[in-house]
Amino acid sequence: MFEAIHGSAPRMVKEGRDIYADPCSVIRAGAMLLNHIGYHEQAEKLYKALDICTVEEKKLVMTGRDTGATGAEFADYIMETMERL
Repeated sequence: MFEAIHGSAPRMVKEGRDIYADPCSVIRAGAMLLNHIGYHEQAEKLYKALDICTVEEKKLVMTGRDTGATGAEFADYIMETMERL
């Protein structure tokens, strides 16, 4: 089973902050799934993009509020980073 371990953030939804939910754990779960089903290169690329976006470059920051990036903006950042790899 591959899932985000942080939960569904129902409080964020109730407070209207759902667009600011951090997608990293569900994306990492997707990378684990890719690796498990044999797409090792794609999984490594996704892991590397996550590392770049969350540790190395960190051009966008997830705060869970309107002071940070939205989940969609962060997902786009990860996709753009993967295209550069």
